[in-house]
Amino acid sequence: MKKKPKFTIRDSALYNKVLRSPVGRLKSAIKSRCENLPPGQRLTVVTVLLSAFVLTAFFVFGHACYKIGLGQARKAIEIEHIEPLEISPEAEAEYEITSKIKTEAYESFQSENEAQ
Repeated sequence: MKKKPKFTIRDSALYNKVLRSPVGRLKSAIKSRCENLPPGQRLTVVTVLLSAFVLTAFFVFGHACYKIGLGQARKAIEIEHIEPLEISPEAEAEYEITSKIKTEAYESFQSENEAQ
């Protein structure tokens, strides 16, 4: 008995059209442009991009440390206590009726089981 292969989203034509084609074209365009750069210029581009990444990382880390120092990272938690709901007299009466019916049903079921 052969197992039917599972259908994955990667098998769909829409996935290929929407994601794979543009991503593949973008990858090939970037790769061709990078290959056309001379080694010195390629080193400059890599250095500039790495420097931008490092500066951004330092900024994010420094900003987080600054907020911790100000105490904004740990804000006081306000506790709100749960208050009981106001129940109307009609709802209370209805609850008492249903609970009485449930109790009677449980007792009658229990007495039927004991009789058997």
